[in-house]
Amino acid sequence: MSECFWGWSMREDLRKNGESGGFVSSLIESLIGDYDRVISVRKTGTVFEGKVVDLKDSSDVKGIQGALHSLCINMSAYIKKGMRTAIVLKPCDAKAVIENMKRNHVDRGDVLLIGLNCGGTLSPVNTMKMLDVEYELRPDEVVKEEISKGNLIFFTEDNEFSKSIDELEESGYGRRESCRYCNYKIPSVCDIACGNWGTPAGGKVTFVEIFTQKGEQAVRSAVEMGFVSVEAPSEKLVMVRSKINSSMKKLARSWKGKVLDPIMELSPIDRLNYITNTLSPCIGCYACRKACPVCNCTGDCKCLQMDPDDVLPIPQYHAVRLLHLMESCIGCGNCTDVCPVDIPLARLHQLFAKAYEDRTGYKPGMSADDVPPLSRGDIPEGH
Repeated sequence: MSECFWGWSMREDLRKNGESGGFVSSLIESLIGDYDRVISVRKTGTVFEGKVVDLKDSSDVKGIQGALHSLCINMSAYIKKGMRTAIVLKPCDAKAVIENMKRNHVDRGDVLLIGLNCGGTLSPVNTMKMLDVEYELRPDEVVKEEISKGNLIFFTEDNEFSKSIDELEESGYGRRESCRYCNYKIPSVCDIACGNWGTPAGGKVTFVEIFTQKGEQAVRSAVEMGFVSVEAPSEKLVMVRSKINSSMKKLARSWKGKVLDPIMELSPIDRLNYITNTLSPCIGCYACRKACPVCNCTGDCKCLQMDPDDVLPIPQYHAVRLLHLMESCIGCGNCTDVCPVDIPLARLHQLFAKAYEDRTGYKPGMSADDVPPLSRGDIPEGH
């Protein structure tokens, strides 16, 4: 199913001060008490700092954010099996939850997934440099950031500063690299997807798309209890939303052509050399494993099962992870963010994941019922 609405908060303070009319904040508020856990994020300092919060009452809703684009957080780790949980997620977060359902870490019936459209997120360290060099701003001056009409915009109390995102990214700034070639912008695996694409300028509303009966029930209940209001969107702006999504996907294909395709086109030996040389600075801290939202192994983790006398533990660790994650990497970029020696790990994992997708047609994180081909024993002919 798919139903579309414009929605907004019925609380005047949230509609005035919340993102896109405060719909998500009020929807979340309506779920407190109905679910064991209601999970979102809250700013803790600047718009580049925040933490995950478990909302207990209506007073907790003030100050929450749908998403903070410079955080590196494994949101799926906050879903505890056996607890009914409503949680706000970016598209890659939602795909991670789906992958954890396949591993029996999450029960689909226990969760309400509230997705947020996403044009890309920002690497925290690189963003601090970008603010200084490109915008001449301090982090504490920024009150809001967004991507709109091809520009990355930072808002202060008195002004807004806009630059072409294409030009920024060609200079090494802008979105996380993995976000640039990600083509999953509207989280259709969620029960509900929310965003500002397809909303009237200055209208203080959220575009809401409902994908499941659970999502429909949550919105209907919030309307009936007086937390939110909804109305049908205009056909024109529905088309505008679709065109924005198509444009973002086209841009993602372009970036894939710039970043991943040239490596895939190398000869096998040159590609192997590229991978081994890229991994050579690794110091074996295993932070990438800890930050990965789909790697939830415990003591029996295969990538750490090596002979104590082995002289090549780090190459073996990465070899096992690259093969293990080629059918489950959702391209969040957390591994790259936490690497202390700046290895572009997400790029390497996505090389394997895209090659696996090209050969099998399988896309991780898109359906809890879709078992990876190799896990089914389906090996494409000739491979």
